[in-house]
Amino acid sequence: MRAPNGDHLAFPFHVAANGRSAVVDSLEGHVRDELMQLLLTNLGERLFLPEFGGGIRRLVFESTDDTLGAMTKASITQAISQWLGTRITLEALDVSIQDTTITIDLQYQIAGTQDSRVVRFQRKGG
Repeated sequence: MRAPNGDHLAFPFHVAANGRSAVVDSLEGHVRDELMQLLLTNLGERLFLPEFGGGIRRLVFESTDDTLGAMTKASITQAISQWLGTRITLEALDVSIQDTTITIDLQYQIAGTQDSRVVRFQRKGG
């Protein structure tokens, strides 16, 4: 979503110090916010878009095993392809599980740029 002045609204939405809607300062920041929003939203969480989301917040409640790693990788790949496929190119996705820790390393490139970005999610269970 774009603010009236052409800037992208910040995620999560909040009011800036100047009393206006907060905006991100770059396209890269906006795309990263979109990616975070997608991955952290659980399926069914959005009333009018129940199929939107990557669901990685639910990993807190899952046991860590190889099946979880494979399912997580597949669901992230599918979500990015469906919802951000025209915005980013997924270059690498690694889901690793060691003991009770799951780590997700995601490397992507913003469409129309040569700049690769990396996002890491990590969850330690117990």
